[in-house]
Amino acid sequence: MNNSTESQWLDLYNKQNARSNTTKKEKVGQQLCTYFFIYDCIEDTILFINSAFTAITGHHTDGFNLNFLIDLIHPADQSYFFENEEKRLAFTNALKFEEHFRYTTKYSYRIQKADATYLRIKQECQALEVDDQGHLAKTLIIHKIQDQKNFCAQNDYKIFDKVHSIYLDLNNDFNLTKRELEILTLIKEGLTSREISGMLNVSMNTILTHRKNILYKTNSSSFIELVKKISCAEY
Repeated sequence: MNNSTESQWLDLYNKQNARSNTTKKEKVGQQLCTYFFIYDCIEDTILFINSAFTAITGHHTDGFNLNFLIDLIHPADQSYFFENEEKRLAFTNALKFEEHFRYTTKYSYRIQKADATYLRIKQECQALEVDDQGHLAKTLIIHKIQDQKNFCAQNDYKIFDKVHSIYLDLNNDFNLTKRELEILTLIKEGLTSREISGMLNVSMNTILTHRKNILYKTNSSSFIELVKKISCAEY
């Protein structure tokens, strides 16, 4: 940069709130509710963890690795952690290249703070990088603090499809057919019955029949209600 552009950049740099001495720093741990780290799937190492981890948990970031994280997990939740990691691995192993960036996996468990108390976190994993073979190489892992009072789910493992803004029905709890799932996805995207009919090359009557069956199977009075159920807005 020449002197003029360098001066402009320094001016912008110094205007950041982070550079201001007037920024209040007290009780920062109480204000933060999220921290994240980057995991190298190939080398099995943590490449980076942000400072919010220390503010929230009281633990230092020095030496933070997967073994340390696993040791922090509540003993009663460790088997659940490994069970969900097995599910996540099976799912991501079936993906290739850009498919990895489409999904986010989520589930929760408890970790121990430095003061020996526990807090519940929602863990979200999403792809950051794939290798030249199309395999997952680096993952962004986000931990969000959860309200333990309102927590009641026994199994909260979910996969979010960012393209369609919908959670996958992993167990097909509604027992929908492949065609019904396809139509439901198109409805979620805002397509009309006529548009779906043309796209799938089936009659309008067929689409209307599928719509009725979908509402019946999901015990929903409307597709607005059904989309709310599937989208799990609380997550």
